[in-house]
Amino acid sequence: MQASDLVPLSERTVAVRQLHALPVMRSHVRDSYWLPSASQQRPALPILNKTNSQLAQKFCEWLVAMRFSRAIYQAYTKVAFLFCAFLGDRPLQSASHMDVRLFLIQVMKQNVAVEGFNRHLYALRRFFDFLYLGGVVDSVVPRFVVGRHWKKLPPKVLSEKQLAAIIRSARSLRDRAVIELLYATGCRAGELVKIRVEEVDFERRTIRVVGKGSARTVFFGKHAATALRAYLCQRKSGNLFLSEHPRQKGCVGWNGRGWCAYFIDYERGKVHARRTAVYLGKTGSRQRAWNLFKRKVPKSRLHCPFKQSPISTHVVRKAVQIAAWRARVGCVTSHMIRHSYATHLLNHGADIRQIQELLGHASLLTTQIYTRVAAKELKEVYRRCHPRG
Repeated sequence: MQASDLVPLSERTVAVRQLHALPVMRSHVRDSYWLPSASQQRPALPILNKTNSQLAQKFCEWLVAMRFSRAIYQAYTKVAFLFCAFLGDRPLQSASHMDVRLFLIQVMKQNVAVEGFNRHLYALRRFFDFLYLGGVVDSVVPRFVVGRHWKKLPPKVLSEKQLAAIIRSARSLRDRAVIELLYATGCRAGELVKIRVEEVDFERRTIRVVGKGSARTVFFGKHAATALRAYLCQRKSGNLFLSEHPRQKGCVGWNGRGWCAYFIDYERGKVHARRTAVYLGKTGSRQRAWNLFKRKVPKSRLHCPFKQSPISTHVVRKAVQIAAWRARVGCVTSHMIRHSYATHLLNHGADIRQIQELLGHASLLTTQIYTRVAAKELKEVYRRCHPRG
């Protein structure tokens, strides 16, 4: 072998190595130069050879394993199953960006806002990310679709008088304590329902809350402390806010032949509860029939032994909505109270960095939206501080 023969060999070796280093050319090099043997091939992943609905169910399990929040879990799984139903009998591997666009057009026909359009697109991107990681699809086709741009409006803020009226209009001690604590701490509804009595320090008036993957300490005032003590009634442990089940009273009516009482009988427990009617006679008034019903039927048959459980975020939102309706303020959400909390702090001289810590925002850009809400105070500051104002 001559020395001149070694140079082309070295050049070919370098060229092949360069081809293997290029990610775009790697598939062509593998097909033309080398194929793995059957023993060296990677075994099939557990999500391969599944139907669309089975893949969507696996996506639900993956969201739980990745510890996504409950709200994101519900929203993403709903979109994943809707898209599978939209495809019909076609496999997910055959979906293209045009299918994603047609699906989003169908969603927009239901008068969905621009924000809802983007949420559906983000959910599809996450779904196809999961499929791409599992080797089901070759590309994430929803990422070829651009989301719609929209201008986010500043949050709606309540005045201090409106919030005081809402607190006064609460239906029960629990609802009043919920609204007082929302306004005193600025907590999210999801953070409020997780608070336990052991985490409330009445001496320092602080609460440790956990939300969106981080923990922080919030503070509350005298009014919230009074409302909490009135609701707890010396309770020292368990969840701070518990569910309240309405008690059954039954009803009395005339059926054409006589007075009858109708109720759900819990004498054998909740599992064996049944609708029951008791005959109360033909004579007398409705009040007499009510009194006879109370004497005949003991309270143990009317009341179901419910187990007290922590309230849900739906209960928090409902309590705020009903109190706002009774105060004639309008449509109010629990997050509007959080916006009002931050805006009122800013109006009374709090620093934006301190408000960020109290709200639990990871980025200061999220908190800076309240500077636009409090812009109406700038005119008064200008008139008071400028030498020629």
